[in-house]
Amino acid sequence: MRKIFRVSPHQRLIIVEDAIKQMQSFAQRRWWHAEAGGVLLGRHLLETDDIVVDLVTTPQKTDRRSRFGFFRSKMHEEIARERWEQQSNTLAYLGSWHTHPEKDPNPSGTDLQDWQNAIKKDAFEGQRLFFPIVGTNYIRVWSLSRDGSIIKLTEEANPNG
Repeated sequence: MRKIFRVSPHQRLIIVEDAIKQMQSFAQRRWWHAEAGGVLLGRHLLETDDIVVDLVTTPQKTDRRSRFGFFRSKMHEEIARERWEQQSNTLAYLGSWHTHPEKDPNPSGTDLQDWQNAIKKDAFEGQRLFFPIVGTNYIRVWSLSRDGSIIKLTEEANPNG
């Protein structure tokens, strides 16, 4: 089932079912599961202000992973560039995701600092990036705008189940 998050009165973030399943498959449900993560790839819909996450990258062998830490390697950037070319330059970088070993995840100080760095340094379309954290029971999403303001997005009831 896709997940829909309210960004503003006129904008939603829609994460497709396959992307949700991929992220949830790395949830840290056991004590030996290491943090995992990747980047969000998708599109800005022209007919609305909505943003759709179509794909996510998943952990790579070159990532550094531990129970309470994750460092994304350059492989994610290479995968994103490859997918962008395969999709005729229509797939956009939308942010990054990672897991936490908690039921209802919240960002750490390191997460907040990493997100601020992404806003300042990463090339992206639009006014904001998105940062889902996958917990053992819930996926929560935060968004940072180019001016550095952060909001926690509210998940909407999904009319399709």
